[in-house]
Amino acid sequence: EAVRNVVAVGADPGKMAILDNFCWPSVDDEKTMGTLVRACEACRDAALAYGIPFISGKDSLHNQFTDSETGRVIRIPSTLLISAIGIIDDVRKCVTMDLKDPREGRLLLVSPSGNSLAERIATHRAVSSVIRGGLVRSCHDVSEGGYLTAVAEMCIASGLGADVEPADADSLFAEVVGQYVIEVEALAQDDVTSAITGLGGVVRELGRTSPDPRLQIARLQSDRSQTMDLHVFVEDMTKAWRGTLDW
Repeated sequence: EAVRNVVAVGADPGKMAILDNFCWPSVDDEKTMGTLVRACEACRDAALAYGIPFISGKDSLHNQFTDSETGRVIRIPSTLLISAIGIIDDVRKCVTMDLKDPREGRLLLVSPSGNSLAERIATHRAVSSVIRGGLVRSCHDVSEGGYLTAVAEMCIASGLGADVEPADADSLFAEVVGQYVIEVEALAQDDVTSAITGLGGVVRELGRTSPDPRLQIARLQSDRSQTMDLHVFVEDMTKAWRGTLDW
C-alpha cells in the first residue's frame, strides 16, 4: 500500500525507498517474538522482490500494560508501518486522485495478473509508466473498502459524479491487493489498456465520470440490460466522510 500511494501520484518504483516502524508488545513472549521475526522476514522478501531498499526505520517495543490489581496484561496489536518515498523526475506530470473530466472520463480498474509479489510489482511499474507518459488524468490506489470506496473518494475530492458498472456485486468492496482506479480520456483508453497489459497488468473498464454529482452503481442483467441498484449523492458522501460517528 505504501508503494501504491507513491506510484499513484507518479513516482517510479525504480527510484523509490521505504522505511519501517515496528510497534510491538514485549518480545519476552515467544509468540510475540515469533511474529516480529516473521514480519522482518516478510519485509526482506518484499524488498527483494520489489527491488526497493529499506533505508531506515525504528522500533517501539514493550507496548503493553500490566494491571497491578489483577495481573492482566493488555497488549497493543502488533503493528507495522511502512512509509515510502520516491523521486519524481517531472512534478508537472504528477497526478492527483480527484476526477478531472466531468463528461468524457473513463474509469479503469488496474489489477495484477496474479497474487505473487512479482506480478504486483509489474502492475506498479505499468501504472507508473502510463502516469509518467501523461496518459492518466487521475489515479487512486485501492485499499480498505475496495474499488467502490476508491471511486467514492475520487468523487468526494472532485465534487464530480461517476457511473460504475461492476462485474458482480461481490467485487464492489473486495480488497484485492495491488489494484488502482485510474481516470483516462476516452481517446486514450485503448492506448492505456494496451500499455498496461503489455507490462503485465490487467485492465477492466469500471465506468465513466459524470457531471451529475452522485455515484451510481449499475448491475448488468442476464439480458445485458442495465438495472440501477444504487445511487448516492457526492454531498452526502462528503458529509459522512467529514462527519463524526454517532454514539
